[in-house]
Amino acid sequence: MSIGGTFGPNVAKRITMRAASALWVPALLAVILLILSSAQAASATAPSDDFNRPDGSLGSGWAAMSDGALSIASQAVVGTNGTVGVVRNAETYGSDQSSQIELTSRQLSGEQWVGPVVRAQNGGQDTYVGIYYWNSGSPQLRLYKRKAGSWTQLGNPYSSGPLPAATKLQISAVGSTISFLQDGVTRVTATDTSISGGAPGIMSYGQATADNWVGAAATADPGNAGLTVTYRSTDPNGIASYDVTSANNGYGTQTLRVLTPTHPAAGVPHSFLYVLPVEAGLGTTYGDGIATLEALDAQNQYNLTIVEPSFAIEPWYADNPNDSHLRYDTFMTTDLVPWVTRNLATTGHEQNWLIGFSKSGIGGQDLLLNHPDVFTVAASWDFPANMSSYDRFSSSSANQYGTDANFQANYRLTPIFLQGHKLPFISSNRIWIGGYRSFQTDVSDYDALLNSEGILHTTGTPTQMDHRWDSGWVQIALAALRQDSQNLTTSP
Repeated sequence: MSIGGTFGPNVAKRITMRAASALWVPALLAVILLILSSAQAASATAPSDDFNRPDGSLGSGWAAMSDGALSIASQAVVGTNGTVGVVRNAETYGSDQSSQIELTSRQLSGEQWVGPVVRAQNGGQDTYVGIYYWNSGSPQLRLYKRKAGSWTQLGNPYSSGPLPAATKLQISAVGSTISFLQDGVTRVTATDTSISGGAPGIMSYGQATADNWVGAAATADPGNAGLTVTYRSTDPNGIASYDVTSANNGYGTQTLRVLTPTHPAAGVPHSFLYVLPVEAGLGTTYGDGIATLEALDAQNQYNLTIVEPSFAIEPWYADNPNDSHLRYDTFMTTDLVPWVTRNLATTGHEQNWLIGFSKSGIGGQDLLLNHPDVFTVAASWDFPANMSSYDRFSSSSANQYGTDANFQANYRLTPIFLQGHKLPFISSNRIWIGGYRSFQTDVSDYDALLNSEGILHTTGTPTQMDHRWDSGWVQIALAALRQDSQNLTTSP
């Protein structure tokens, strides 16, 4: 082939006023609520362009690359017979940025390719490009650096097969890490420091088309210089996705998904619910936690901002003493919760709830018991509470705990461990447990252990349900969390 300030949902604004007359207060309140609603809807979007305008040039907001510009045809962008591209100039971007396009066709013809661009500058002569290339009927995703007009391939090509229309292709640059993603899954990644600054954009070769561009500018979280959060997109169900990099959360870029209430139940205080996944990345072998909660309308019924991080390896929510990049306990408590509190709180008095099962069930208990000042209540279902060694589940658990000494001292649910952590839990019920599938005996034994230590808790009625997010236990756990949160006399 010849190759010629974080955007996204922000903290809701709080407005107070004094009324001079009861006659105009309701009308003014309605206007204020309308303004707030509009502001919140606008803040939930990143710079974007759907190209739904007459055929011709892209117009303001875009600048042509030195090769020539893309144009609009049939409400999409289209290239010419050569290499062309456009750079976004409607906003100001730092070096950390992302660019996303949507494919319009499953099959490209000949040597056509199309893809998003980041850090484009000098007329597009310097840029990183993510390419969807037909490659003689065997489509690939490829990552390139274009420096002074010369092309260098980065990383290994990914054999994607034909990608259907509406597939989202994104390239992101955070520090020295350049990643090319397909529908939120990283396919190609590389490390390069030769291009900085610039802006996101789009490039194509031949008459390939694309649609629905979304850009983002990433900045380091001011409260934690080791954490970078970049808004990516929001799906039709209202679940917003962010790219997250943290020195404590594995290697490369992870995904944070957030679901906020749109019509919260009246009189229900706003809280945060942290969904603890059981798989690495965005795996759904055991269902999809945040999607299950969205289907239950939990965000509105319980006035919850629902937060689900992802992890590079299967998470047990522990710190690995042998690997400073696998500190998931620290990530949750000192990276994620503070960021969520600073950016997504609406009252400043939110409680932090935990929900998980299996490995994230025991992880949720450890997070609550080790950090009662961070997390308020926890629901754990069908989890291995009797786990006695760090490698009980082979490499899955061993890779997270690192050593047996670490597991025994900091995470194993033993009488000694509970005795040292029980004080905040003997006067307030902050724990719900349940499960009658894979770990029936474990849950029963843990129930007895909590009772023996005088730790208040609720145990769900044993009911046979599949070992999955969507088997029916989540709605039971949610009701219990809500009840426990209401019964707390003081916030921890």
